[in-house]
Parts: sequence; structure tokens; C-alpha cells
Amino acid sequence: MHPETARAASTVRCLTLALIAIPSLCSSIHLAQSTVSDTIAANTELFLSERVQLTDTVVDQIFRNAATSHLANIVAFQSNGSNVNHNFTGCKTYPGDNTWPSISTWEDIDALIDGNLIKTVPIASLCYNSQWGNKDDMGCNALVSSFQKFPTHEEHPTSIMWPLFQGKTCMASNITSSDDTCSLGSYPEYSVNVSSTAHIQVAVNIARNLNIRLVIKNTGHCYLGKSTGAGSLGIWTHNLKDLKFMPEYEINGYKGPAFKVGAGVTAIEMYQAAESHNITILGSIAPSVGFAGGYVQGGGHTPLSGLHGMGADAALAFQLVTADGRFVTASATSHPGLFWALRGGGGSTFGVVTSVIVKAFPQTDVSVSSWVFGNSTDGTQVVSRAKFFQALRIFWEMFPVMTSARTYSFFFIFNTNGQLTMDMRNFFAPTHTPASLDKLLAPFFAAAKDLGVPVVKAQNTTYHPTFLPAYMQAWGRNNFPMGTATSIPGNRLLPRSLWDNATNFERLWSTTVAHIEAGRHFGIYHQAPGNPQGADNAVSSAWRNCQSFFITHSPSFAEDANSTTIREANRVLIQDNLGPWRTVAPASMGGGSYLNEAAVDEPLWKEDFYGEQYDRLLEVKKKYDPTSVFYATTGIGSNEWELRGVDMGVTTQNGKLCRV
Repeated sequence: MHPETARAASTVRCLTLALIAIPSLCSSIHLAQSTVSDTIAANTELFLSERVQLTDTVVDQIFRNAATSHLANIVAFQSNGSNVNHNFTGCKTYPGDNTWPSISTWEDIDALIDGNLIKTVPIASLCYNSQWGNKDDMGCNALVSSFQKFPTHEEHPTSIMWPLFQGKTCMASNITSSDDTCSLGSYPEYSVNVSSTAHIQVAVNIARNLNIRLVIKNTGHCYLGKSTGAGSLGIWTHNLKDLKFMPEYEINGYKGPAFKVGAGVTAIEMYQAAESHNITILGSIAPSVGFAGGYVQGGGHTPLSGLHGMGADAALAFQLVTADGRFVTASATSHPGLFWALRGGGGSTFGVVTSVIVKAFPQTDVSVSSWVFGNSTDGTQVVSRAKFFQALRIFWEMFPVMTSARTYSFFFIFNTNGQLTMDMRNFFAPTHTPASLDKLLAPFFAAAKDLGVPVVKAQNTTYHPTFLPAYMQAWGRNNFPMGTATSIPGNRLLPRSLWDNATNFERLWSTTVAHIEAGRHFGIYHQAPGNPQGADNAVSSAWRNCQSFFITHSPSFAEDANSTTIREANRVLIQDNLGPWRTVAPASMGGGSYLNEAAVDEPLWKEDFYGEQYDRLLEVKKKYDPTSVFYATTGIGSNEWELRGVDMGVTTQNGKLCRV
């Protein structure tokens, strides 16, 4: 349901009760919020939405009002004497449990937050004869045609871009029969359409006091399904779009340009804002990624990593709601341990961020290049596979030179019916002219020419005096896969140590060739973020050691594949695709896996996602969230929980969340 529709429904309910002379709480329920007078935090003004907060005084008023006193304990802060039992054991409260709130309680909560509580109707329910009774063939056709586009999921309170992890319980399809069903699966039962800090505080307090699972969604981009969860209360931050540029911001030794970024702002919105001020920021390659959420909190690789490091390295302060319901600032001098953890320790783990303040950087020119070469043209083999691999090896050997030149690339290696192809989608070269880029790449192209490896698509290099046009050429076309449930993603971070000596490189190269010869999906980045800013944060040590990062996925399967098929595909991903790379690039050698794009069932996730930071992150988690209000699959402390539900052959969020 659209937020305005939900608010209108709440108003209609109150008016209807009044018209038929049934006593209603609506007229007696005052909003659970107050505009605070203290407007400065982290050396800048709070956004207007952040000034609207739930306070102890408001909670006391709720308690003293006869119409709302029954709600006081469930919206109370952890520290102000709520008599709700916080020592829950077993499972999170689930629909149908005796302690699950009644419909009337949810309606009263909706009134407390001004009609911003949305009862979930699955986005694709209009394709089915379902309990929601909203089948609409024309609407379904429109949805099917847009289901693989970002806005479809961004602008819905519960839809996610990787529906496999929702459980595939209500897929967008205009080919359905009377036997096809649509159910909530792992979609939240209710979501709060957040327009103020108070809305977040109420949701967090309800989840903590009633032991309800809590999930956080901005755009739903997460590859592992962290923004959804069965039987949960959702916090939808997408409409927190405030964005402020500060040309001379100063905090904790930093002085320079910065942005204060609302939790709903996306990467493309950040890039556009930066361009308008003739500066740059560190953001993702996918335009739909929510900037302040899992991106910055998960580390955040960026096309400018060679210049400035990881996205998390640019964070100067956060405003957030913690598990006790309090609104706090985390910076180098305020909650420094929390500040450390929020920069790389993973999203949906330590709190609900309302805004982040990040450094901005000088504008940069960029050269962007693309090409395709292979051992065949039009299906006719021109050179041997051996010569193709000789040329490719030279490119691999050049990774240290290319990363030292602060460049960043993304390309695929395809093995299709015996035809081998290198498809360089984007060689992104900040501070380079076409001439300097040609000089950098000359050894590779000369070798390919000498070997006779044919060019399928000639090198095309363009020069851009500023960042945004280069980004738009490289990644702004919105052609990232989403809305499908036909494979399982995974990745590996490859450390510089693999290029340090001949023995290590031979191990790297033989594993590379074997991966390609087996026909496995292979998307490769050369990038070395290092730590040019000298940041002390929770970014995985694997990123600091990185020379290359690659993505892969399981064998593809049909969208309606059963659990047996999916389980085998997941096994192939974990054991056959990624297993050899764990051997070649273990955490002990500086290897790892990027937690935001990882295999959800990665067996060594603690060391591979977090490296040497895990133990300290766990200490922060226990300090700020001792009762696990926040849960994210593969997040810090998540090993203390398990999902009990439908066996899909891969971990989904469609199940009851219970303590191990």
C-alpha cells in the first residue's frame, strides 16, 4: 500500500467509527513525537526530520493518557522503567503467537505515528487470486515489464531486488493459474514509512519490547536479503531524502567540504549533488544503492577507491537510533566505538542510521575505455585457446601496475561453446587522459596483437573532464540484474600477496584458468583501495590487502526451481566455484569476501567478511545491542540465531527467527 493510501485509510477508520457512534481512540491519541530544541549535532544542524523525536516526556504523556496508556510500555525506551520483559528466550514473536499484537493494537500504533504504518500487500499480489483480493491483469502486465528495474523495488515499502531471498512466494508473473499462490513469505507483516526520527524510535522500541523481528529497508538492493524477514516489523527509510552540502565543514581534525546525507538518498543522487558543486564523493557503481545504509556501513567499494579508499573511510559522523530507542551521534568523540563499527562492520547490525556526514573530494577528470577480444570471431576460431590465455595472463600480471596507477576496471571472461572472450565493460581511469591510459595499457594490447588474438570490439576510449559523465557512461545505464530468482551470487577478494612472487602467482593463474575452463561465471575488478586516508575503522583487512575482486554465481536455474535443484546449485557455488579460491586466497594470506555481495551460505563468513575485526565488532554489538534487536543474516552475532522455516536449498529470510 502506498504511504498516502495507508494514511488515508487510518483517517477513514477514525471517521467511520465516529459516524456510527462507536467510541474511538483516534481523537484521543496524540502523535508520539515532539520537536526538540537542541538542533546541533556533529557540528551541524540536524535535518528537520531528525528534530522530530520520541522523548521521555512524550512517553510519559502516552502513559498518563487513558486512551493510550496501554501503549506506553510497548513504545517505552529501554532505560525508563518499562515493565515489559526483555529477557526473551527462544524465538522472536511471530504472527499467531499469543504475544503478537492484536489488530486493534496495530491500529492504535498507526495513529501514534500519524498513519505511517503500512500493512504489507506483496508487490506482485495483483497477479494472483489471493487473500488480498486485488488481482489486476493490466497492473500485473505493467509490473512484469518493470520488475527488473530499480524504481519498482525502491519505491515499494517491502519489495526487494533479489526475490530468491524472500522465498519466491509471490513472484511477478502474468502467466499464473488458479493453482498458483501468493503469500507474504519473508516480507514484513507491517512497515513504518519513516518521515521522522520519532517513527524509527517507536518502531525500534516496539520491536525490542515485544520481541518482534526488525528489518530495515531503503531500496532493497541487498544481495543477501537483509532488508526483509518473515514475521517482522519493517523500517522503510527511503523517503528520508534530505541532503546538505557544507563547503567548509569541520570536525575532529577534518576541515573541508562535506555532505550530510539522509538515510533514503541513493548513490546516483549523491553523485548528481556532488557534480552540482564541482566536487566528487565516494559511492557505489550501482546507482540504486542506498548510500547511508549497507553501502557505507558495509565498507563500500567505489570507482574512486584508488584515489581515496573505501566509502566507509570518508564517513565523519552518523546520526542513528540505537537498540534502546535513543537518538545518538556517533563520531570520533561521541560513541567512538560505535562510530568505528558503523564504518565497515555491516548494515542492519548496530542501529538505524538517519543520516551520515561524509567527506567530499576534489573534482577529477576520468578516461573510460572498453573493448572485447577473444579466440574466435563469428564462431570461427582464429587463434588457439592457449594464445588467448597467454594474452589474458599478461593482463593479470599487469594488475599491480594498473592499481598503482589508481585505476579501476570491471570485465567478464566468457567461455561459451568453446569460444573464449574478454569483455572489458569499463576500464575507469581517474586523473588519466586517453594518452596516459593508452600508455598504461600498451604492453597488453601489443602482446595481444603479437599473439594474433582477434579484436571482437575495438577499444573505445572517451575522456570526461568531470566524474559524473564518466560514471554515467560506465554504470549509469541501470543495466544491473535484479528482480530475478535464478542464481545465487558470491565473490572473492584476492590479495596483493598473490602477485608478490612467482609461486603465488602461478597458484593464482592456474586457479583462474581452471575457473574459466569450467565455464563458471567470472566478473572481475582490478582495484586496490588500500587505506590512503589512514582510516581507523571496521573495514575488513581483506579490502586493505586487495588487488582484485571478482564476482561469480551458481549455475542458473528456473525461477520455479524446487529446493533440490537450488540446493545443488548452491553446493556448486560454495564448493566448486568458490572452494578453490578459498584455498588460493585464504584469510590468512589477506583474502576474504565482500560482505555486501557475498554468498549467503559462505561457510567461513566470520573471517572472510570481517577478518581481524570480528572480535572487536562483537564487543560493540554486545554493548549497544545486548538483546539482538537488530539481526542481519551473516551480520555480527548472527550465529546466535537460526531461521526455522521453508527449506529452499539456500538460506532465505522466510522463516521464524530463533535462538540457536
